[in-house]
Amino acid sequence: MSTPKARMMAVRRQIVRTFKKHQLTLQLDATEFLEATLEAQNVPPEDLNDTLENIAAGYVAREGLNLVNKARLEVVLESMQKWTHHLHEKPTRNTLDPHKSQSTLSQAHAPSSSQHHSQRSSLHGRESIDMESMRDGIQEVEILGQNNLENGDHAYHHHSEDQMMMEHEPIQDGEEEEDDVDITELLHVVDAFEMPRWAWASDIKTFTRVDPAKKQKEIEQAHRANGSAHTAPIMNQILGMAEEKTAMFRARYHVLLQRIMRNECFAPPVFTGGMEQDRYLKLTPLKALKGRCGERFLMFGMLVQMSDGKYCLEDADDRVDLVLDNSQNSAGLFTENCFVLIEGQYTDDNVILVETIGLPPPELREETKKVFGNIDFLGAPREMRSEDQLKVIAEEYEDIAFVILSDIWLDQPKTFTTLRTIFEGYSNSTLPLAFILCGSFKSTSFLYNGLESGQYREGFNTLAELISEFPTMATFSYFIFVPGPNDPWGGSILPRPKIPDFYTAKVRSLVKRSIFASNPCRIKYCDQEIVIFREDILNRLLRNCIVPPCGDVLIQKQLVRTIIDGAHLCPLPLTTRQVSWAHDHALRLYPVPDALILADKFEAYNFKYQNCHCMNPGSFPTSDYSWMVYYPSSKRSDICQIPKPTR
Repeated sequence: MSTPKARMMAVRRQIVRTFKKHQLTLQLDATEFLEATLEAQNVPPEDLNDTLENIAAGYVAREGLNLVNKARLEVVLESMQKWTHHLHEKPTRNTLDPHKSQSTLSQAHAPSSSQHHSQRSSLHGRESIDMESMRDGIQEVEILGQNNLENGDHAYHHHSEDQMMMEHEPIQDGEEEEDDVDITELLHVVDAFEMPRWAWASDIKTFTRVDPAKKQKEIEQAHRANGSAHTAPIMNQILGMAEEKTAMFRARYHVLLQRIMRNECFAPPVFTGGMEQDRYLKLTPLKALKGRCGERFLMFGMLVQMSDGKYCLEDADDRVDLVLDNSQNSAGLFTENCFVLIEGQYTDDNVILVETIGLPPPELREETKKVFGNIDFLGAPREMRSEDQLKVIAEEYEDIAFVILSDIWLDQPKTFTTLRTIFEGYSNSTLPLAFILCGSFKSTSFLYNGLESGQYREGFNTLAELISEFPTMATFSYFIFVPGPNDPWGGSILPRPKIPDFYTAKVRSLVKRSIFASNPCRIKYCDQEIVIFREDILNRLLRNCIVPPCGDVLIQKQLVRTIIDGAHLCPLPLTTRQVSWAHDHALRLYPVPDALILADKFEAYNFKYQNCHCMNPGSFPTSDYSWMVYYPSSKRSDICQIPKPTR
């Protein structure tokens, strides 16, 4: 039989373990306060883990800080307590429709809280409440916390009416009551212009959130100090302030550098002998080259072309000229403004005779999350379920599918004929969770005149009417629209904003879950991140290569490796593809996503690289109307085509 002291030590260990899992550090006063609160509320051992998980999640949502002290913890618990008390005064709401009485479907799939959950002790007042109420309390704390952190709304599309209810078996370790899972509520689309911006802080060796309003004030103050004035709001500018351009390249550099320095090839153990240290690679900063002629070095930086046509390597502090005549390159597409590892000899002429060029080593998503698991790079809404629970859900729903098509030319009659056949096929079988329709939605460049504008809008009206002919699909499936090169607005600058509402009103009216997103955009489904990018990137990279591509590797694999290893969707020079300096972080691939859709005119492909499933559906009209289907349960995809009639 355990003693009170042993029980107290077990509780303390559980507290520390749970908060550490959420990347939180407890001060002594916070630990003692939490121990006393748990003891006073008489939380049973079987509820301890869930209770602590919810408290930690609530703290992260509200405070957004890694250090936990008693004062902050008291505020979080008080907020949770107030909201839970408020919940018990509210009537139960129908999950399927808040304006209708309980339907047969909801009765079968959504038992009431009193039937479905036993009453448990908690931290929200003197009365015992169930764990579901505690989770709702956490959600309210989370809403308050996001307001504190962002001073704005999340950029995601969340639909909660007329949901498809699906039963799900217990998903937590240990004993957990049966839970209903609405799979449609586990999908969120994140717009590029609303993604949180994170900058690397070298002094504390982590990422810190950039507040756009604060950044704007700092820039304006600097300009006023220099006698100039810039008053345009930072979020309303196309490219951003001039300072943003330098910050953009520095951000790309530091994201990759910190990743390199944690790679096992560059990070020797601290306590090793000299011979052991020599087995590891060492980066040399460019400013350390001076006076060391004749030596060979390994360097990291950005490839830059000077006004005289020569190429140089540039890091955060210096630059050095390069001689590329006899260089050998590994697999990858190397262009100006891409970041590379270069090995070569420093000469008396203060140039590097380049021997090899390579991409920085990649890092698995799992490894990144181990280090920065507490940082929300994506900006999707927080789920009450843990990552492990969401992973189990994704794996168990094997029939969930995303149908991906690119170049849906709405000015071509053949497009609608083929789409009708595809919709008929899916409506008579398993309904996809989402249709991802990438542009261009016009076969030629958009001309800004009345005739073109009317025809473009009419194309979407016709598409809306076609989808509405399949009521179940129009009601329950998501339709996600991503603009392409020929679509209006945004020009040639990345990221591209969504297609204007003027053209899409009928689609949004007839298709319940239609979402018009930016390019690129991201989907959060369960525990997975899916990146969608519509760009003819391969041909652009090939036209701008500094050195010829490696001939031993398929060109599409070199493309994917360039993008993932470089942690950026568009590693092209700005003279070739303009990028909004203030929103370059929306093109960043860090951490590596679970799935990457590179919608390109190049032939369709699908393969896995660094545990990321990479795919290109190809151009719908020029590939004999083929498309791609992605299955998140198994992280695989299939290339599909309508069978040709046999004679």
